[in-house]
Amino acid sequence: MQMVGGGRTPRQRRVTDAAIEIIATDGLRGLTHRAVDMEAGLPAGSTSSCFRTRLALLGGVLDRLVELDEAVLEQLPTTGWDSRSIEHRERLVELLAELLTYWLGPARSRTRARLELYLDAARRPELADALHAANRRFLDRASAAMGASGVPVPEETARLLLAGLDGVLYDALARPFLGGDHPARLRRAVQAAVDGAVPRT
Repeated sequence: MQMVGGGRTPRQRRVTDAAIEIIATDGLRGLTHRAVDMEAGLPAGSTSSCFRTRLALLGGVLDRLVELDEAVLEQLPTTGWDSRSIEHRERLVELLAELLTYWLGPARSRTRARLELYLDAARRPELADALHAANRRFLDRASAAMGASGVPVPEETARLLLAGLDGVLYDALARPFLGGDHPARLRRAVQAAVDGAVPRT
């Protein structure tokens, strides 16, 4: 399976973007080659020519989600803050709250699709390597930032922080009636995730 940056064609990206919208709207049960053709506005058979099997299509979607999310994460600073500084911790909370606001706003479909696909991929041995690689990329990025901030156990801290942020996203998506994406509530949730994961060294 090709990983992110492995030379996806414009048509393959168009197909995977359409698949992401279908997963977000109809769940994985709605994901068929024909449905993707229709969503993408492509002739019948186009998705099959890009991804012969459903498993290949799921792998392509997983790659695309990582590619899109990494493009956003690359804009965040990974150095230049100190976990011991109140000012820097507050800035970290603001940055993460802005990121989650984006993932629950303009990128909401992508976030829904990612959560659904990650759970499904965890049950598929064929996607285990790709899922592990995707998770590893995000963990390594967060771990590097934790290490640069002076956290003594950066990988464990990064894992706890990512778990907390994913929990905030899940709560906002699965329980929208609780208003988890309201700016004030979202910021408080991010603050709690940061305080719970990142020690004040």
